[in-house]
Amino acid sequence: LTRLLPESNAVLLCLPLTAETTGLLGESELALLPEHAVLVNVSRAAIVDEEALYEALRARRLGAAAFDVWYREPTKDEEIGQCPPSRFPFEQLENLVMSPHRASNFASKEQLRLRFLAELLNSAAREGVFPNAVDLQAGY
Repeated sequence: LTRLLPESNAVLLCLPLTAETTGLLGESELALLPEHAVLVNVSRAAIVDEEALYEALRARRLGAAAFDVWYREPTKDEEIGQCPPSRFPFEQLENLVMSPHRASNFASKEQLRLRFLAELLNSAAREGVFPNAVDLQAGY
């Protein structure tokens, strides 16, 4: 990672949140990226240190970022749309796009999800194992 980050124009994060990936990109890793680099996170926000990301973007030490994940989620007492995405004012930055992690919420995907679920269950019934089983030791 320390060898690749300085050579990267763009970094796409799409990995599970585990003990090993939490805070994977912190202040020192973000500092290795070129100033023009773009960071895209479609996994979980906590993989990138919240304060380090904010400071790198605010100071323009990182070119831009696009996140479809947030650091804060609404609690039961907060209404959707009333919960800021972070404890930092990311919304004031011009070099960041944040959208809610909602790709799986489209009604058109429901049939596809049900078909895949049926295939998994049928495979388990026929062969006795689930394809794509979760590895509890790895955490995903």
